[in-house]
Amino acid sequence: MRGTLVAAALGAVFGVGSTLLADIVRSRRDLDERWSETKRTVYVRFLVTVTQTHGRMVVAAFSGLAEAERLRAVHDAFHTDPQHVEAQSVLRELAITAPDHVYKQADHVYTQLRELRDLLAETSAAFRSQEYDAVNEPYFELLEELQVAMRRDLQPAKPPTLLRSTRPSRSVSGENP
Repeated sequence: MRGTLVAAALGAVFGVGSTLLADIVRSRRDLDERWSETKRTVYVRFLVTVTQTHGRMVVAAFSGLAEAERLRAVHDAFHTDPQHVEAQSVLRELAITAPDHVYKQADHVYTQLRELRDLLAETSAAFRSQEYDAVNEPYFELLEELQVAMRRDLQPAKPPTLLRSTRPSRSVSGENP
């Protein structure tokens, strides 16, 4: 009888222990998924905000306004978002949700966007001029680097295996094997 009680107690301990372990693992996975979704949301908000801000500034700068009006229009385009979300406020959200390397890259994008704002507001640089391209092209390069860093941060540690295409491959000469 003593052996039966010990076996029952051990069975109960293992049962409760495995249930607790499964709940802890499930809870951790759910927390990780929610955190990834939060970061994804903030990342998208930042990318959308800086892209829309860039577009509004370019439209304001090259719409043929007089110098004083252009200065005001570009600054308004930079600071006034129709969705009431300025890039700087979303950058602050990134500061608390993103890893340091992603935040630093986002800060570089924001700094380059400010440099573009200053150029567009204070000069009469023509669209696609060397002066404009010297500030605009680095903005897009930094934005691309940021997107890559964000994508890497959001990818799972072990990405799923991709299935190979069933389409026949083409050789370099264009002939099918």
